[in-house]
Amino acid sequence: MELRIEQQYAQIGLNTQKPFLALQTTLPRVELQTDLPRVKLQSERSRLSIDQSQCFADAGRRNVSQFRDYYREYSQSCGYQAIVKISSEGDMLGHLEKGITIEDLAASAMDSDLDYNVAAVPSQPPHIEFHTSPVNVDFIPGTVHIQAVPGQVENQFQWGKVEIYLRQKNYVKIDWLPSKHDYKA
Repeated sequence: MELRIEQQYAQIGLNTQKPFLALQTTLPRVELQTDLPRVKLQSERSRLSIDQSQCFADAGRRNVSQFRDYYREYSQSCGYQAIVKISSEGDMLGHLEKGITIEDLAASAMDSDLDYNVAAVPSQPPHIEFHTSPVNVDFIPGTVHIQAVPGQVENQFQWGKVEIYLRQKNYVKIDWLPSKHDYKA
C-alpha cells in the first residue's frame, strides 16, 4: 500500500494603501505702510548791512547829500573865518596910534604856519550791522502701519489601509493507493 500525501500551505494576501498627507501652505506676510518723517525749516534771510559812507567821506568821496552838507558847512566856516580876519585887520588898521602899518599886516600874513595832514586809512571804521532771524523748525514724525496676515496650512490626510485576505487555502490530501503487488505472507 502506498500513501500519497499532498499538502498546500495557506497564503495570506495583503493589500496596502500608504497613508497620504498633502500640505498646502500660504506664507504669512507683514504689510507695512510708512509715512516718511518730514522736517520743515523756515527762516527769513539774514541781513548784513555795511555802511562805508563815513570811510568814503574821510577819503573825500561823499554821496550827494553828504557832499552838499559838508561843503555847506565848510563854506560857512571859511566865510566866518574870512570875516573875522578882515574885521580884525580892519580893527588893527583903525588903531593908527598903536603904529601898525600895512607892511606889518602883510608880514604877519606871511608868517602863518601851514598844517599838512596825510591819512592813508580812514579814521573811522565802517558801521556793520548783522540782522539774524530765528529758524522755525517743524518736525512731523513718520508713522508705520503694520498689518500682519497670518499664514495658513491646509492639509489633506488619508489614512493608510491594510486589507488582509486569504489568497490560497491550505489543505492536506492523503491518498491511499493499492499497490500493484500484494505480498502475502
